[in-house]
Amino acid sequence: MNGRVRGSLLLGLIALGIAARPLAAQPVAAQPAAPVVATPPVAPPTPQAPLRVYTKPIKPFSFQDGTENKGFSLDLWERVAREANVPYEIHWVKTVGDLITALRSGQADVAIAAISITSEREGLVDFSTPYYESGLGILVNADGQSATGVILDAATSGPFLKICGLLVLLLLVFAHGIWVFERRHNPDHFPPSYGRGVWESSWWAISTILSGGCDNKGPIAVGGRILGALWMLVCIIAITYFTASITTIMTVNQLTSDINGQNDLPGVKVGTAKGTTAEKYLTDHRAKVVAFATIDDAFDALDRKEVKAVVYDEPILLYHLKIAGRPEQKVVGHLFERQNYGIGLPENSPYRKAINGALLKLREQGVIDELHTKWFGDQD
Repeated sequence: MNGRVRGSLLLGLIALGIAARPLAAQPVAAQPAAPVVATPPVAPPTPQAPLRVYTKPIKPFSFQDGTENKGFSLDLWERVAREANVPYEIHWVKTVGDLITALRSGQADVAIAAISITSEREGLVDFSTPYYESGLGILVNADGQSATGVILDAATSGPFLKICGLLVLLLLVFAHGIWVFERRHNPDHFPPSYGRGVWESSWWAISTILSGGCDNKGPIAVGGRILGALWMLVCIIAITYFTASITTIMTVNQLTSDINGQNDLPGVKVGTAKGTTAEKYLTDHRAKVVAFATIDDAFDALDRKEVKAVVYDEPILLYHLKIAGRPEQKVVGHLFERQNYGIGLPENSPYRKAINGALLKLREQGVIDELHTKWFGDQD
């Protein structure tokens, strides 16, 4: 009985051992590795047709010389297009407002001229990185009086009359002193009688101040010569003061205007171009704005004195003075409402990245500085 039990137990343990043995791992077939696909570099889209580049006449940034397109901005765009490898064609409109409209309507792919980047415009279209720093300036007629009018005004001014009165008083004092010292030592030139003597000494004093001396007449007494020397010194000072005063008054009068800066613009009739940042600034600052179709029309109005000043982008005002040759006009005050020019683009334009890259490259290469020197000269 015991033997059978032990046999059964042994067989049971063997069976349990076989059941608990883990199954052998089945071989798994190797899966092929997924191929690595390289991401191609992002390149600017290649247009099927030339880019429609819109611009407006605004010297010296963009203008036409006969059939040739010229200007700082157009020269720059030609280099940008070359770097970005895009063909283009130029279209002309009249105003900045027309450029913005062309971009929004899809007529234009690019707009370039002298377009200021503003928050209002940024809400309508996109812009490239800035390529030119500018601001507003004031052009005025430096209306001055004629030389005769300046001298008459100076001669009738209060300070000048006071100086003249003091000079006459000193003349009489010195004339009496000369007569007192000379009437006994030099009676031929300065008679002893009061009336004739003072007249002759006064004549000597007047001749001295006008011509530096009196022919064949002069003091010989020690006291008379001392007074004479003092009187000559007074004459030198008086003549120097008179000459400097007249020169200063004439220069300032001929080069100044009622408008000398932006603080003088409120309430003044000022011309500018319609739809520009200058028009907005003048409106916001209560100037009497006359908005013309083009800035050249505003320049003509200033020539005809229909407006007191023209407010516009300062580099354009300076270029106008250089080309127009109007010495009676000048730019006054300091640069204000500083702004940047950029290339306008439709919103989400596929060319924006390529254009920005080209602009940065041209700046690094010094091309933008070279164009600035070409059109505006060297400016430190």
